[in-house]
This record gives sequence, structure tokens and C-alpha cells, in this order.
Amino acid sequence: MLNVSVIGMGVGEKHAEAYENDPRCNLVSICDIDQKKDEYLKNKFPRAKIVHDTNQILNDKQIDIVSVASYDNYHCGQIVKAIQNNKHVMAEKPICLNDNELKEIYNAQKKNSKVVLSSNLVLRANDRMKKFKKDVTLSEFGDIFYVEGDYYWGRTEKLFGWRSEMDFYSIIMGAAIHMIDLVMWILESRPISVYVMGNKIGSKDTKLKYNSFAVILLKFENDLIIKVTGNGVCVHPHYHGLKIFGTKKTAIQNLNNVFYLSNLNSKTIKDSINEPYPQKETRKIIINSFVDSIIDPKKNPIVKKRDVYDVMSVCFAAEKSMETNKSINIEYLK
Repeated sequence: MLNVSVIGMGVGEKHAEAYENDPRCNLVSICDIDQKKDEYLKNKFPRAKIVHDTNQILNDKQIDIVSVASYDNYHCGQIVKAIQNNKHVMAEKPICLNDNELKEIYNAQKKNSKVVLSSNLVLRANDRMKKFKKDVTLSEFGDIFYVEGDYYWGRTEKLFGWRSEMDFYSIIMGAAIHMIDLVMWILESRPISVYVMGNKIGSKDTKLKYNSFAVILLKFENDLIIKVTGNGVCVHPHYHGLKIFGTKKTAIQNLNNVFYLSNLNSKTIKDSINEPYPQKETRKIIINSFVDSIIDPKKNPIVKKRDVYDVMSVCFAAEKSMETNKSINIEYLK
């Protein structure tokens, strides 16, 4: 039985539910800075101890797993301390906010390599995305030359809450990261350079100090081009748009329809895609596979530590590009 604690009970509540429903785990404690949530949390997780000091979790030698789902600017410090105290870590994205923090996490994990580190990049759990990935692997698309991934936030109240009060907030690392990771996972490839433009037109009269929209162009070694957007202020339901263009087939996922396009005797054929989306009930398998990899080190979690480091490296290069208005070569951790 693995003893588990969760820090941050916003999205962390979903982490806690996943652990509580996993017979291999014992949800020992949960932590949130908002004491007004105590009564609600006591009712929902009656067997878990409620604390307000993260050190009570990070210094507890009985804890095997820590889920870090606090505000973004706290992630690095909590992750590093958890690793140093021999705790496996499942972290919400982004795991940190700059290159130096990433290296700090990387070095801590390198010194304690038995610790498993993963991140809750939930789109990998979706059956429709798995279908796209399978078809790419089987070369159903032919030669892929262009992909679009759009993160439509559609929930501006979240963007203008605690995120707007941070010293630094990134629409790339807070939103577009999901689509960057998804495309890299589907293609099983890493981009070599990135160029980004962004603006805050849609949030100019709000407390948010940083860009609320960004368009990201990623280039791969074979000249494949990917366009990803982080659209924080759109008038649009929360949605993950995806288009894959190949020489044999095109896949389109938009709000109105999901389908494949292919050619037969110069005639365009449209075939529906039936796999479910958003399929939120399957997102727990990201955490389940993380637990699998702790129990059996021969198994890899769905989101490996290398995946986490790689997508963060892309995001930091993207931030640098947006700041300098230049194309940036992406440097990955060795």
C-alpha cells in the first residue's frame, strides 16, 4: 500500500479521487491554503487528514507519493523538496516556470533516480487521441506535412483568478502546453526550433499582466510544421482542436464535427470518427499508470519524466521567442 498526499485541492481534487479509488493507494492527507474548503474536504475525503502547511506533507517520512497541484509558482520548490525526501511526484503542468527551475528539478531527480516523476498531461488518456496516434504510427496519413493544435480555454474566470495575481503567468505553459505535448506524443518526435507571437488584446482591461493569446510555430528536422495556439480569452467552449494533414489522409477535430478526409479516384471521402471526447472519466489512467510504474519499475508511466522535461524545454524556448520576436533553437536536457 502506497501512502499518498495531495497539495492543492483545485484540480488536485481529481488527483485525490483517483488515489482514493485505487486499492493500491492510501490517501493519507490533503493540503490547501484555503481553510474555507475544510468542511467540504472533510465530507468528501473523510479518511484523509487536512493540513495547511505543505511541510507537514513534504517532511512526512510515511508518505510515498505526493501530487503537486498547487499554484504554478509553488511547483518547483515543492517538487524538489519531495524528490529530496524520497517521494514520487505527480505534478500538474507546468512543473516549473523557467530554465533554472527545470534544471533544479532535473538535478534533484538525477541524484535520486529511483524517484518517479510524471505530469498530469491528460489528453494522452483520450481514446480519440490514441486513435490519431495509432493511425500516425501505421502511416495511415502518408507523409504528414502540417498539424494544427488549438487550446480553446473558454473559461475566462479561471484565467482572471489567481493566475492574474502571479508575478508571472504563461498562456503557453498554462494552456498551449497540452497541445504541444499532444502533438509531440502523437508524432513521437521533437521540434528543433520555435517561433512565437502573442498579444493581450482580449485581456487588456483585466488584472492579467501577460499575454492571453499566443500562436506557436514549431519546426521539425524533416521540415514538418506545427502550429499550436493558446487561446485564453476566446468566446468558445473549452475544447482541444486538432487537424492533421498528410499526403494520404486528413483528420479534423473541431467543435462541430470530427472526421477523416481521404481521396478515392479523385473523389473526397468523408469518414466519421467515433471515439469519445472529452472522456474525462479516463483521465485518471494517467495517475493509475504512474502508480503502476512505482509498483513495477519495469513499467513506464504514460507520461515519462523525459516527456515532461522535453515539453518544458519547448515551452521555455517558446517564451524566449515571444519575448525576443526571434526564432529560437530548442535545447533539450541531456
